[in-house]
Parts: sequence; structure tokens; C-alpha cells
Amino acid sequence: MLRKLWNFCSLNQKYLLTLPRSLYYNMRLLPFSQAIRIPIFFSNHVTIKLKKGSQVKLTSTRVHAGMIKIGYSQCDFYLARHHKSILNLGKGCLIFEGRSNIGAGAKLSIDKGGSLIFGDQFWSTGPILIIARRLIRFGYNCVLSWNITIMDHDAHDIFDNYGSKINEDKAVALGNHVWLGSNSTVLKGTQLSADTIVAANSIVTSKKFFASHVILAGNPLEIKKTNISWGCRED
Repeated sequence: MLRKLWNFCSLNQKYLLTLPRSLYYNMRLLPFSQAIRIPIFFSNHVTIKLKKGSQVKLTSTRVHAGMIKIGYSQCDFYLARHHKSILNLGKGCLIFEGRSNIGAGAKLSIDKGGSLIFGDQFWSTGPILIIARRLIRFGYNCVLSWNITIMDHDAHDIFDNYGSKINEDKAVALGNHVWLGSNSTVLKGTQLSADTIVAANSIVTSKKFFASHVILAGNPLEIKKTNISWGCRED
């Protein structure tokens, strides 16, 4: 296992200087049998805030070094040293179902008993803001561009004249192979089916789209194209 870790870091030297810090937080957050493998690499440009009751879980049957990376530069225009990341683990649960690559500038916050679940092969390239107070779930192979906001609540409670709360938190669920374009916003109650593209500058507000292989765009959001598929471009 140590040889595999060394070979990995030899090919990816930017991770070498972060190994001691990564090992420390892996030991704090994970069971020893997982932590000793250092599955989560934390960039030195990530601020980590932990509270009593914080939970991090890896549900994959194959756990290996660096399968999850948080706060590293993934492209030339969002560098980690200029775009700091924050991981705020309050009284909530962060779950990884497989490999994840969360790029520079990510702000992740889980609190008040909420859960944030990343499916296998999650990828984000630049600054994102995800705040979970109930449940935010990504399926397999989801890709996020930059300047994206996702929330499952309204941040503040709203009451009617009788003192009853009128804005309940609602879970957010993104299916497999969903791509969110830059500057898009996903709000509470949203459900997107598999193989969906949300175009840049779109706002998704408490809507459930059961159609797959579609492009969604606009405010209010609507289906712009059907029978589409998408994949990563090879240069």
C-alpha cells in the first residue's frame, strides 16, 4: 500500500507537501482502517472547520490513496493559492460513494443534521457553494462548472402572522451524469433526472424534471432541447 502511495505521489508531486496534513485529518475523520490509506487529499489551501458531531463516511468497497481530492487546482484559471476552499462540518454528515475531485474555491457546509452525498466520479473545476441542512445528493458522474450555488434551505426561517414557519427545508437530488453550467443556481426541492444539462446562468427553483437526456435553461427553467447526450471533450 505504501509503495502504491509513493508511486502516486511521485507522478503527482503537488500532493506530496499536503500528505502530513491530509493524514492528520483522515485520522480525525475516518475509521483507522480507512484513514491509514489516506483516501482524502486536502490541499493546504483548504480551511477545515469541525464541530462535535461531524461525520465523514466513505461507502466505496475500494478505498485507496487520493481517491478524493479537495481544494486543488484543476484548471489554469482557478488556482488554489488564489481561490481558497472551506470545508465546514457542523452537526451533519459528508458522504463519498467513490472518487471525487473537488476543485479550488469550493465552499462546502453541512450542519443541523443535514447530509451531503457525492456519487462516484464527481468533478468540479472552480468555485462552488454547497450548503446542506437537510439533504443534497449527487448521483454518479456529475460535473459542476464554476460559480455554482446549491442549497436545500432558505438560510433564514420565515413565519406567518400566527408564528408558523412557512419555508420548510427540502432535499435536492441530482441524478447520474448531470452537468451544471457556470453561474447556475439550484435551490431547495430540486430534482433532476439522469443525463441532464443545466445551461449557464440558469436558476432551478423547487422543480422536478423527470425527463432525461435534456438541456434545461432560463429563469424560469424550461426544457430547451431533448434527446441529447454529453461527454468530456478530449483535446
